[in-house]
Amino acid sequence: MSEVQTDPQKYEDEIDLRELFQVLWENKYRILAGTLLVALLTGLVSVFLLTPVYQTKLDLVISMPEQYHTRYGDYQLPISTNEQYIGLLTNHTVLANTIRDMKYNPKKVRPEGLRKQIEIDDRDAAGSGSKNIFHITVSSDSPQKSLKLARTLYANYIEFVDILIKEEAVTYYTNYFNTALQSLELSLKDNQALLKENEKLLAGTPQTISQNDLMKAMQEGRKDSQDYIVVENIVNDTYTKIQNDVVSIRQTIYSIENSIRSDQEKLKEIEKEKKKISKYHETDGKTPVVSDFIRAVETGIHMPSEPVAPTRKTAPSNGRNVLIGMVTGFLLSAMAVFIRKFWMEKPLTGEIGKAGAGETEKAEDGNSVCRNS
Repeated sequence: MSEVQTDPQKYEDEIDLRELFQVLWENKYRILAGTLLVALLTGLVSVFLLTPVYQTKLDLVISMPEQYHTRYGDYQLPISTNEQYIGLLTNHTVLANTIRDMKYNPKKVRPEGLRKQIEIDDRDAAGSGSKNIFHITVSSDSPQKSLKLARTLYANYIEFVDILIKEEAVTYYTNYFNTALQSLELSLKDNQALLKENEKLLAGTPQTISQNDLMKAMQEGRKDSQDYIVVENIVNDTYTKIQNDVVSIRQTIYSIENSIRSDQEKLKEIEKEKKKISKYHETDGKTPVVSDFIRAVETGIHMPSEPVAPTRKTAPSNGRNVLIGMVTGFLLSAMAVFIRKFWMEKPLTGEIGKAGAGETEKAEDGNSVCRNS
């Protein structure tokens, strides 16, 4: 009958669940202490070291027209979609001006960093183009700073869009009227030359045909006839036609000269608008552009209601962080207990076991020798 050979070392390396729970239970106070300690440290870090985040929400309604009627005619606005308008909210110039007005340190706060504090909800804006309400979220480290940042950002955004549209309109109308003036001046020059030619022609054309000339012509044409009527003067049709042409050309010249004067006056007005915009840029926005040239932004973009300061912070969540700390503390404490029990103590027990087994084998060998002798 063969005996089943068992390996004691194999059973020593196996760990059952009861033993694990027993180890946890025996070290429950250590694990509890570690869990509370990590949770406490996590809570302290969350409260005192992590920067709080407060969010102010504001809504923007954009209903800009495609064309705007000015005193110079209908102007096609340079931006055609609401998505393009709302995209200007995080324009580099808008953010730079906001940093300036908030009195942030430009070395510490850059436009790229400030852009991360702004969230634009335009999920419904794509596609149909009918979306005109946008939800904006602005973040900062205090309720009042968050509210101030939202208001400052909005003010700089409105100012930027207004200046952009006016600047584009000034450029458009400057080119338009300069081109129109060039065309009018060429037309005036051509009509003046035509007038001079017709006046010269008129001066050389008799206004009437004399009686002698008529009789001579008639006699040459009808020598055998004595039946004709003699008139004193006959109006020259050629003279009348040339005279009418001269009058028409003079009226055209008068109209062209009026158009030139009108366009020149408009260019002077536009030049004033251009100087206002240049002054605005030269003073870094400190000189506002007061003008009724184009006022599309005043009615096309607005907030339906004023933003309010947040009443509580959005992040970090102290309760969630403490809970994460408790879980982490429990896992770390349990791991430390298991390492101590099964990695630091087990090898030592194994060595003792091996030593005892060796002595037993030696004793058994001695007994065998004695029996054989």
